[in-house]
This record gives sequence, structure tokens and C-alpha cells, in this order.
Amino acid sequence: MAIKTICLIVFDQDEAKWSLPQAFQLATSYDAHVTVLHPYNPMIFADGIGAEPMIYASMQEWEEQDSEKIRAAFEKENRSSGVLAEYRAQTTLYGAEDFIFAGARGADLVLAGTNGALSRSPDDRNLMERVTRNLGRPVLVLTPEAALAGPVARLTIGWSDTREATRAAHDALSLAADGAEIELVTVVSRAGRVVPGIDSKADFATSLDRLGFRVTVTERSAPLEQRAEMLIAAAQEFGAEMLVTGAFGHSQLYDFVIGAVTRDLLEFAPMPVLLSK
Repeated sequence: MAIKTICLIVFDQDEAKWSLPQAFQLATSYDAHVTVLHPYNPMIFADGIGAEPMIYASMQEWEEQDSEKIRAAFEKENRSSGVLAEYRAQTTLYGAEDFIFAGARGADLVLAGTNGALSRSPDDRNLMERVTRNLGRPVLVLTPEAALAGPVARLTIGWSDTREATRAAHDALSLAADGAEIELVTVVSRAGRVVPGIDSKADFATSLDRLGFRVTVTERSAPLEQRAEMLIAAAQEFGAEMLVTGAFGHSQLYDFVIGAVTRDLLEFAPMPVLLSK
């Protein structure tokens, strides 16, 4: 599917400085429209806390001031790029998740900054996890250090026999350049999990070959808590411009007790990561 509608989520001014240029560069490359969403910091209202109404009025004013500065940065970038774009700011102190869902579900690709940014609050990190889990669109996590200028010539796909990994792998093809080099990596935690003859990776590699991609198939071993680290290492050794993997393939309880690869990639990956749920 062609990428013609890109949505960028911007949480704060610091993030806007580096994520806006990346978003407009990608939009220029794909001749796509850009929608920039600025959600307010998540707010939780509870009865009986005794807060004065003026406190909420001040918070609203701070959010609006922050939003106007991001809008100014957006307009400057938009003028220099010539890309068709629009800026949408949240207007109420609560409902950040619904605001993002409403603005992003029509996008072909959603962009967001890494959770490892020093300016990202814990509440915003949690919000980004919920968006990745529940939005239903591919999310490309950006970093200040490594940008995508356009179609990807070299990418690593973390493969497993799951719905999430399958969707991510197919979503990635919209970003891949013609004839791109693709590495399919399976990270095995226990040897007993490998069942000879029951693995769709070979079929997918053949499908990629028919599409004109150059495919490498590899397998790595790592304990559960080091799967994200192993995927990053594989991508770096391959020289990948982008890492691709399914997002949150387990329940929230499992992620809380055992840990989530997606959470680690959202925060620690030093390269763009495409996540699909």
C-alpha cells in the first residue's frame, strides 16, 4: 500500500525540533500529506482532591502556550518543505488518548518520538505504549540520531509465527525501496520452542524474493529479557536503517510480570523502529 497520509504525534517542544524535520522529509519522499497532533499531558481528575479551579486554568494556559510554540515550529517547517499539512492541538486537559486515536486512525503511517527522550514524561511514555497497543496502525518510532530520508534500502525484520509479526513484516514493505536488502531474524529463547517444519519464515522469505527483495534468513538465541537487545544487535550488525517487529504480542499482565520487548524498543532502540499490533 502506498504511503499517502502520515500522522506525527508531538508531545513537547524539544521533540518538535527534531521530529518535525524528519516527518516532513519522509512526507516529501513519499509525496504524502502530514497531520501533526499535539496531545496535552495526560490528566486524571479525581473527586475530593480539593484542587482550586484556578490550578486547572493555569494548566490549560501552560498547555496552550506550549502548543502555540509547536505550531510555530510546524508552520516554519511546512513553509520550507511545501508539503500539504495540518496541525491539530488538543483543546481540553483530558482525553489525550482519544484525541490521538481520532486523529491517527486514518493514517497510513504514524510517527512518534522515542520513549527514551529525556523530555518524555512517565505519563507520556505510558500513553505512547497504549497508543502503540490499541491504535491499529503501524507506528514508526523515530530517534534524534538516526533519520529515515525515504524508502529504506536495508532493513531487519524480527520474525515469529504471530499475527503481530506478520502484520509488521507486511506493513514494512510500504517503506522498503525496490530491491531492498531484508534480513529476517528469529530470536529463540529456548531450543524446545523450535519445531522442525513448522515455521512460516521460509515461505515469507520466498514471497519477498518474488517481489524482488534480497533476503537473508538468520536465527539467534537470547533469554526472554534480552530479546530486544538481541534484535537491536542483529539490526546493527546487518547495517539496517530500520528495525521492524510486531508490537505487544502478549497480554498486559504478561508484559508486567515478564517484560515487553516492545517497551524496550520504544525506549532504547538507537534506530527507527516500525511497530505493528
